[in-house]
Amino acid sequence: MEIKKGVEFKDNYHLLAAVYDPLASLFLGEKFQNSKWEFLDCIQPGDTVWIIGGGTGANLPEILKRCGERGKIIFMEASIKMLEKAKGRIHSDLTSKVEFVCSDDFKLSKKEKIDVVITQFLLDVLADDSIDALFENVMQNVSPTTSWLFLDFYPVKNKKWLIHFMIKTFSILADHPRKELPDYDKFFESWDWEEIKTTSFENGFYRAKVYKLAPKPIKSDTISLKYSPL
Repeated sequence: MEIKKGVEFKDNYHLLAAVYDPLASLFLGEKFQNSKWEFLDCIQPGDTVWIIGGGTGANLPEILKRCGERGKIIFMEASIKMLEKAKGRIHSDLTSKVEFVCSDDFKLSKKEKIDVVITQFLLDVLADDSIDALFENVMQNVSPTTSWLFLDFYPVKNKKWLIHFMIKTFSILADHPRKELPDYDKFFESWDWEEIKTTSFENGFYRAKVYKLAPKPIKSDTISLKYSPL
C-alpha cells in the first residue's frame, strides 16, 4: 500500500472507520448505500478507474468485476483505517489489480490514463480551495472520453436539519472544514465538465451524475477559413 502524506497529515477517520457504514445506514437508510451503485455500468472491461475518497470501499468488488481482467483500479483515500477496510473487501488474489493509495492531497504520483473518475460523498467535506485543487489534479490525467461518476448531498428544504446535524457532527469528529454544502455545479462548469446523466434519491437529497468534458468550441476564424469559397 502506497502511503502519501501531507506535512500535517492525520487520519481524521481513525475513530469513525469501524462504525461509519452502520451509522450511515442507520441515519440515511438503505437507499444511501444503494446509490453508490448508480451508473457503475459506465465502467467497461479494461478501464482504468480512479476512485477518489473511496471510504470503506462498499462498491469496490463490483467496480473490480466491471473492470475485468485487463482493467485497473486506483483506490485513493485519506484515511488509513478506511483504506484497510476497503482492502479487506477483496480477495487477496485480486489485490494486484487495485493500487491502494493513502493520500490527503488526492494527487497521482505519475501520469495515468484514467477512463473513469469516481467521487462519492467526497466533495461535501472539502473546502472550496481543496475542491479546486482536486479538479486541477484530475485534469492532469483525463481525456475527452473520460467519465466522471459523481454522487453527493444537495441542500433540500425538508432535510435542512439532517444536513446541519451531519456537518456539525463531522466537523467535531473528523475536523471537516465546511459549514454548508458546496455549489458543485459551479465547480464542474468552471472546469468544463458537462452533465450527461443524473438520478435523484430521497427527493433530491443526494444525486448521482455522470459528467464528460465539454467539447472544445471550434474557433470562428478556423471555420471561415475552412469553408470560405474559392
